[in-house]
Amino acid sequence: MAYLVIALVLTLAGTAVSFHPSLAGTPWMWLAFGLSQAPLAMVSLARLQREGEVREQLQPRWGDISMGMGAALLLLAGSLGMRTLLAPAGSPREAWLFRAYLQAGDPKVLQAHWPVIAAAIIGLAFLAECGWRGLVLPSLEERLGSRRAWPVVGLAYGLSFSPGAWWLRDTAGLNVLVPMAAIAGGLVWSFLAARTRRLVPSMMSHAAFLWFVVVQFRVLSVGE
Repeated sequence: MAYLVIALVLTLAGTAVSFHPSLAGTPWMWLAFGLSQAPLAMVSLARLQREGEVREQLQPRWGDISMGMGAALLLLAGSLGMRTLLAPAGSPREAWLFRAYLQAGDPKVLQAHWPVIAAAIIGLAFLAECGWRGLVLPSLEERLGSRRAWPVVGLAYGLSFSPGAWWLRDTAGLNVLVPMAAIAGGLVWSFLAARTRRLVPSMMSHAAFLWFVVVQFRVLSVGE
């Protein structure tokens, strides 16, 4: 339980800083969030090393790509549905989409520097999954069991993005798009980790989802 509280505090702090309007469209946004995930990831890797599970958890296997990409596509479809439901075209809440993508950065700039962005996204996914799914999830499973632990971890991960709802708010109210997407992602990635007992599938899904939503397709956007 202690690791869950620490993860919540660190991620809440990371999102509070990274989604601040002053960091909109800058590399510092991504760096701030990555730094918030690094401490738990380091503890997780140290634990895996001590218990001799690094190779078991982080070595790719046959089927990882299909599981990771399948989960990412599921999340993308859910994102499209959420965009239609929460911020339909022509509604005042459509402004939430613009605020979210202004924070992430100019898509043309992101695509022009895609190797750096890809490396950053992979790094963020690695750190977040190591901490939340590699440390928080197993520690909570010891107390609640796997069936209860993974939904709790998924919901907690999503709710830790709640500062984004405040910083990206508009006249339509609190911008719930980012926390909702984080809840959906947290549940899917926690389920993957609990089901496979490994981290690679959830890392692949996490990285692919971020890449396609933020850089490539922008499923939540109103168009390029």
